[in-house]
Amino acid sequence: MEALKTLKSRYYVPSEEDSFAGRMWRSTTRRHVPSFPRTVQFETHSACNAACVFCPYPDTIESQPKGRMKPELFEKIVDEMARYGVRRISPYLNNEPFLDPEMVERIREIHRRIPEAKIVLTTNGSRLDDKTVDGLLQMDALHALYISFQGVEKAGYEATMRGSLVFEKTLANVENLIGKWKAAGGEKRFKIVVTMVATNLIDTDKAVAFWRSKGVQSKWTPLENRGGNIVIASTLAPSHKPLRRFANCTRLFKQAYILWNGDMVLCCTDYTRKVVLGNVDETSILDVWNSPKAVQIRRLYAEGFMDKIPLCKDCQICDSTGDEEFE
Repeated sequence: MEALKTLKSRYYVPSEEDSFAGRMWRSTTRRHVPSFPRTVQFETHSACNAACVFCPYPDTIESQPKGRMKPELFEKIVDEMARYGVRRISPYLNNEPFLDPEMVERIREIHRRIPEAKIVLTTNGSRLDDKTVDGLLQMDALHALYISFQGVEKAGYEATMRGSLVFEKTLANVENLIGKWKAAGGEKRFKIVVTMVATNLIDTDKAVAFWRSKGVQSKWTPLENRGGNIVIASTLAPSHKPLRRFANCTRLFKQAYILWNGDMVLCCTDYTRKVVLGNVDETSILDVWNSPKAVQIRRLYAEGFMDKIPLCKDCQICDSTGDEEFE
């Protein structure tokens, strides 16, 4: 049973090279890649106001195209997600979503068009002002709000942010949100989860306990080197959790990642467009997801040839045990 469970955690990508017996065995014992992504994560603009030490954004943004998603492209993406019944939608990627002044209305529109989908957002908390918080609480659209807040001590937080965000201000924003959220019904409105990346700059256990004492969910996630883009990852890792190769990833098999200009990249760690699968503005999510290039890469990964895939071949994650979760 344990062996079958292990096999079923892997995916199968059919190929003409497979024998009939091999095709039947793998089709039975492995998971099938959906014909349309289960989750779509897309950014409506390219900006972020943080400089997290575990994120490649500050070091890569100047070399990358910048801009805002065209209204027509936003509508096209929502239309296609509605047509295929996407399960989970996250309107952010390598950016801070609430730097988009229309984000609350965009969430409302997505929910109106696709009410059965879970809309999940991650923010650094810096733009959770009263207007934004009130807007989120006035609608019944958001499923979960994840707040990336690195520790609960000023020194560790601001070292992690490399001085880009002020501890007291962000803390006040989050505590204000929690107070208003509780008054509006708490989890009857949406779920709040305060998260943090486990590094040697912060006390994760202390931080998780602090936020749980405030009445919200909290967890830490293991540090990763973001497809090899964080060269100092090994020096940030907690001493008892060394970085190791990440060999059982499901991202490229069920989740689509779309940049503001329509480029679909292989993974959320692709900050420099190393692997662009196609452009959904020029074609469609369906076409890019099922393109020969995307299928070939999934096939390589499924069969264990990660060394042939940019990002995947260099991806490492900390050993993870305890209260963390990795998605």
